[in-house]
Amino acid sequence: MLGIGALAALGLLLCRSPAALASAAPSKHASTASASRWWRLDCRPPRTGETEPAPACVFHVLLRGPIDRSRLFLIQRAIQRGDEATRALGRDATLRVDVDSRGGEIFAGMEIGRLLRRERARFAVGAGASCQSACVFALMGAVETSVGDGARIGIHRPSLEAGRDHLLESMFASLAAYVDEMHVSRAILDDMFNTPSSSMRWLSGADLARYGITVERETTSRRP
Repeated sequence: MLGIGALAALGLLLCRSPAALASAAPSKHASTASASRWWRLDCRPPRTGETEPAPACVFHVLLRGPIDRSRLFLIQRAIQRGDEATRALGRDATLRVDVDSRGGEIFAGMEIGRLLRRERARFAVGAGASCQSACVFALMGAVETSVGDGARIGIHRPSLEAGRDHLLESMFASLAAYVDEMHVSRAILDDMFNTPSSSMRWLSGADLARYGITVERETTSRRP
């Protein structure tokens, strides 16, 4: 994780320019609309003669690499593009975020988590992928979480810049408020702060259930 001193620079980070992220809206008859390397919209077209509404689309967003403001920007931009696409199709869409991250900035992870909760998003740690450290704060915001074969979820004490360990107490208060907001047990913070920043505590399904985070096991990878 980056130290608190790095937070001042968070707003300067961008993962891609808007021009690189943008794409044309899909045709109303398209079954799958691919918007960028970071997201895609999957829709099954209504069958001829169907009287029931078409099933909801699934909007997949890839969350890869460090958790930081650039990834927050990416998800915000992706959701915007997904909303535009589903309006063009006249369809609803479920947001699914597929993650593989070794962590990053805690407060960016919290903002991503709040965004995922607002969007009622699903969170997937695919086969062989990981969600570590700050990534777990993003995971807390999802309404559903699935874990693939060989996937790992890990926590440890936040690592701060040298001489700033005295800030851990005030940081704990902020993190406690967040986990309360996400309706997650504070036991996750106790386990986190009891694990040295140089180590990693790998969480089992039982650990996550104890924190109030229910996960589903995926037997095969569904990562885009």
